[in-house]
Amino acid sequence: MLGQVKNNKGFNLLELVVVIAIVGFISAVSYPSFSSWNKERKIRAAVKEVAALVRNAIVQTERGTFAYVQVLFSNTADTLKIESRGMTMASLVTKMNDGADAWNTAPSERCDTAAGNSSSDDNYWDTDNLSTSNEIKNAVYTIELKDVTTNFFGERAAAVCFAKNGKFYEGSEALAFDPATGVPYNFINICRRSNITPICGIGFPAAVEGDLCPDAPARLDDEVALSRVHWNRFGNVVTSRYVNEFDRDQGSGDKIWQCDNGAPKYKYD
Repeated sequence: MLGQVKNNKGFNLLELVVVIAIVGFISAVSYPSFSSWNKERKIRAAVKEVAALVRNAIVQTERGTFAYVQVLFSNTADTLKIESRGMTMASLVTKMNDGADAWNTAPSERCDTAAGNSSSDDNYWDTDNLSTSNEIKNAVYTIELKDVTTNFFGERAAAVCFAKNGKFYEGSEALAFDPATGVPYNFINICRRSNITPICGIGFPAAVEGDLCPDAPARLDDEVALSRVHWNRFGNVVTSRYVNEFDRDQGSGDKIWQCDNGAPKYKYD
């Protein structure tokens, strides 16, 4: 209406300051939760990718695409790289039938991480052979993860190998045979990558499930975001997450990192 005066006032200075203060307080309270959720989200996504690659490599032996496969891990300053490599049945049979072949004379080197290791030439894996068909080459996969890391470091730092029905289950480097059990380590830790250290704050994974503790968080109000991908020689692949637990000192009442007093716990997904 023409005679109506519009009341179109905005915020005055005091109201604006109050709104900014409220928004700042809400952001400060919610940011740690969002940050923790975001870290967990990236780790969960990476764990799914790693588990899928390991599972796929094993499936290739069941399908007959390969008779022997390797999952190779490299961890550099900014990337965790996992790739699979494969050997066809024809190549494996040739090696097994040749008594002088290193497959028979140096069985501990069958899963060696080097491309041209002493047990083979550069074409040890059919997927590395330039003359191999694209069908074979395309049956292996590589993933590169920037946001996560593991607890060992270096190019070709670890590998685990599989064959059909659990045969020739072997590991090398950081996943080599555990003297206590005679089998390779059967899991890999996955945690958030930070600028401080390129590896997870946890000791080398022992063969006895869950017997080493991750380092306590810098602030005890934080949580340790740590997950694992587990496998066995028969192709079962599962994932788990570390259970954060704290206790209270009986005298001071201070918060205590529970893992210091016992074995860590993992919850399977």
